[in-house]
Amino acid sequence: MDIIDIQAPITEVTVYNDRALVTRRGNTRLTPGEHELRINDLPQFIRETLRASGQGPEGMRILNVDVTTAFHSYTTRDDLLTLEVEIEQLEQQSQLLKSRQGALQDRRKWLRSLGDQATNFSSGLARGQIKSQDIADFFRFASQQSGQDAEEALDLEAQLKRLQKDIDARRREYTQKQKTNVPDRLAAVVALEVAQEGEITLEISYIVTGASWQPQYDVRVELDEDGNKGEVELTYVGVVTQRTDEDWNDVQIALSTARPSLASVLPELKPWYIETFTPMPPPMPASAPRVQSAKRLAMPMRASMAAEEYEDEEMDTTYAVGAASAAVSAPAEIATARVESSGTAYIFRVARRVDIPSNGSPHKTTIAHDRLPCTFDYVSAPVLETNVHLRATITNTTERVLLAGITHIFLAGEYVGTSSIKQTATSERFKLFLGVDDSLKVERKLTERSVDKGVLLQSDLRRLTYGYRITVHNYAAYPRQVVLRDHLPVSQHERVKIKTLHLQPAPTEQTKLALSTWSFTLPPDGEYKVEYRFLVEHPRNITIIGLPPIDEPV
Repeated sequence: MDIIDIQAPITEVTVYNDRALVTRRGNTRLTPGEHELRINDLPQFIRETLRASGQGPEGMRILNVDVTTAFHSYTTRDDLLTLEVEIEQLEQQSQLLKSRQGALQDRRKWLRSLGDQATNFSSGLARGQIKSQDIADFFRFASQQSGQDAEEALDLEAQLKRLQKDIDARRREYTQKQKTNVPDRLAAVVALEVAQEGEITLEISYIVTGASWQPQYDVRVELDEDGNKGEVELTYVGVVTQRTDEDWNDVQIALSTARPSLASVLPELKPWYIETFTPMPPPMPASAPRVQSAKRLAMPMRASMAAEEYEDEEMDTTYAVGAASAAVSAPAEIATARVESSGTAYIFRVARRVDIPSNGSPHKTTIAHDRLPCTFDYVSAPVLETNVHLRATITNTTERVLLAGITHIFLAGEYVGTSSIKQTATSERFKLFLGVDDSLKVERKLTERSVDKGVLLQSDLRRLTYGYRITVHNYAAYPRQVVLRDHLPVSQHERVKIKTLHLQPAPTEQTKLALSTWSFTLPPDGEYKVEYRFLVEHPRNITIIGLPPIDEPV
């Protein structure tokens, strides 16, 4: 059976979250009989995923598909070979310039040696052996030549520096590409039978690791005049990176949300056993230890909850100090991907063919461009900070799932910062924080702090009373929908009791851990106050931490 090498360039690539399905296609003409078609110079791929199909004269059959390895002591990648040649040529140029530098230095030494013989010129002139005009001509020549040599030396030095920078850059590029390069290459061998002579098309596909894509979003928010409603332009971007040891040149890209690496079999559920623990007996001491009395300590009460347990996850937004946006005379139409649904996954087919080199650099491609409705409110947690944050609540009205990803936010044409969104299904809402609004001011103040030492109290108990007032003021010209958040202390010790004495107005929502939320509309120049008092009762032999010191003035 004869072996025929054919060229089969990459035509399509489907990128998953941690791998890619590569499709190659090649053509050749075959005579009747059995043949082996070989596609060479393939990267290391998952051999079990190699598949072959074809089209040709009636009666053509694929008999077998196999993988062979070509072992090389050097790389066969064209890009690395090209870099090797470029580096060699640049080093030859550098060596030539250094040779010119050496010749120039020799000439300058010769001129200096002639200048050292000026005393011989004087004696020769006195004896009439040398004419004064000859001496003048010599010094004129030496002066001109020295100036030219100095300029040439500077020029050569500058050329060498520029050339060395080029060499260093090529070497860095070569090193980066060489990290992912494996000299040994694979070959796909497809055995087929042709009943009659004709043109055939062979297609192979295989899965490679080292490729991935991640979603990113550009969110451009436009507020209505009153600042309570608006619209969002959401650009859905796929960022592709690959180090598969082969460049994808002029290929059709598809981005898939499927996860082929995850097993589709439900893990077996096992019984949950609870057992008792029997500690090992302590070793016999050499002498009986002295028993000491220990003072019982209290577990600290978290009067101030951790910020990560309190804030919304969307408040991870990183705000930019400020940036200008470029104005355009007319918006350009954005090319988007075609969306296909395949079972539980989506496939985004990019509208144009792309080039993605195997160097790990990110390549962005637009998946979709949508306009989504949104509403706005203003959120503050003054126990953490005195700022009021503008928050957008956006509804996914598209027919696509928005995958979790980084979001770049623009408000009224200006860059705000970066945030992230969770995976959002169709008709589901997600929230983004858009920066601080200075037209709303909030203040949280400690108004009461006292200790009750009444004679009627039990001698071993201590009572502490605290009071707080929160004030929110709207300096904007329009009403604002405000969400205010605060917390009351929670005891983590059975002998530490906490009682709320006063809480006005009642919160809109309150969790079991005393995290409270007030939602209200604040008119222009309006003010909203929240006041609360609580009592902490504990034994005197227990030290409380997390509360303001009782002996400091309010």
